[in-house]
Amino acid sequence: MHLVLRVMAAAQALEKAAARVFKPHGLTPARFNVLNLLADRPDGLRASDLASALIVDPSNVTGLLKRMRKEGLLAELENAHDRRQYIVGLSPKGRTAWRNAHRDYEKCLAALVAPLGGNGSAAADKVLQTLIAGAADLP
Repeated sequence: MHLVLRVMAAAQALEKAAARVFKPHGLTPARFNVLNLLADRPDGLRASDLASALIVDPSNVTGLLKRMRKEGLLAELENAHDRRQYIVGLSPKGRTAWRNAHRDYEKCLAALVAPLGGNGSAAADKVLQTLIAGAADLP
């Protein structure tokens, strides 16, 4: 199998594994990613900043944030500089969900990379960074 195809297969396998890890917490990988980005941001983030960090179109984030707010995972925060901007942060329920899921996430990450060892992990990171940079240079 070509290296790029193997990377894509690995990404797909990791996405499926993430779904399994987060399902017991009532989360999807996308919802966990939102919670994770907001976990250390007490002032919250704008929807556009979340979209940028998640590398998705802002229109995709809007619906996700609305659903998460309805479920009580997010709270709308006031923006002292511009009241028209939509700022979201973690609600107490969201913080609890993030904390519980994050524990499992960290355990799974450690188990996943442990067989690589320090040198293997560094080598894999270098290969992936090279592929990312090369993809950006393609027409």
